[in-house]
Amino acid sequence: MVAAEEAAKLLAGEKLELVDFTSHIDCSTHPGHYVIFWELSSDAGEEVLSSCCNCLDLAFVDGGYVTSRRAGGIGPLELRIVGKGTFRKILEHSISLGTAINQFKTPRFVGPSHGKVLQILCDNVIKSYFSTAYGC
Repeated sequence: MVAAEEAAKLLAGEKLELVDFTSHIDCSTHPGHYVIFWELSSDAGEEVLSSCCNCLDLAFVDGGYVTSRRAGGIGPLELRIVGKGTFRKILEHSISLGTAINQFKTPRFVGPSHGKVLQILCDNVIKSYFSTAYGC
């Protein structure tokens, strides 16, 4: 997780905080790839976010992942920055379905059973970055 810690240092250096995050596997492209959604406390520079994206990709140290990334079996990790209040909208959606506010937890993985949550996330993307960490 050294690479993820590096991403955190880049954010701290810019005086940014990660408000919330989640992940998704995008199989609509070939090859499929991992997507990380971040809501930040304020705007960040392109260079910082691009570097964070690469750091996140390198944080996956599982041998199968690394081998698949190098061989092109898994596409470049994508970091999607969502607008302020996006995770609040997810909370409000969950409450509208009957979840008690004190029982709500942001899903750390948004799968097929979270269609509306994924729609909220995708509708609020303001920037997107693809990793270049593996040169493919």
